Amino acid sequence: MKHERFVLLADDDENDVLFIQRSFSKAEIGDRLRTVSDGVAVMEYLQGAGPYGDRTAYPLPSLLVMDLKMPRRTGLEVLEWMRGTAEFRCLPVMIFSSSVYAPDIHSAYAAGANAFVTKPSGLAERAELVQLIKGFWLRFNVLAR
Repeated sequence: MKHERFVLLADDDENDVLFIQRSFSKAEIGDRLRTVSDGVAVMEYLQGAGPYGDRTAYPLPSLLVMDLKMPRRTGLEVLEWMRGTAEFRCLPVMIFSSSVYAPDIHSAYAAGANAFVTKPSGLAERAELVQLIKGFWLRFNVLAR
């Protein structure tokens, strides 16, 4: 049986989450998206702690798509924690941010991000981004295990 791959989206902006959920559904992969709204929840999810203990309902993601500026822990703080934790060191992380500020982009890559994507403003761009996630990250990318 083929292992299903999942994406964990971490973003505190409810509208952005809703738009991405709709794009995943239109790409026929809505069931492969899990969401959290802050940095602490990302850490709990990855560790299978608290409400995320059921790995059937909350599988480990093949890709973390994460906003930089979130409550409780920022995306950079979570990324630094991940890269310092053996179990999550190689998990691909795409920073998904409204920022185009060069120091934010540099900091994300320096902390170990695999990609930095500016949040798309239009429906067509969001749909294209989700298709790229579906094709590359969920289908072709080979994960370190």
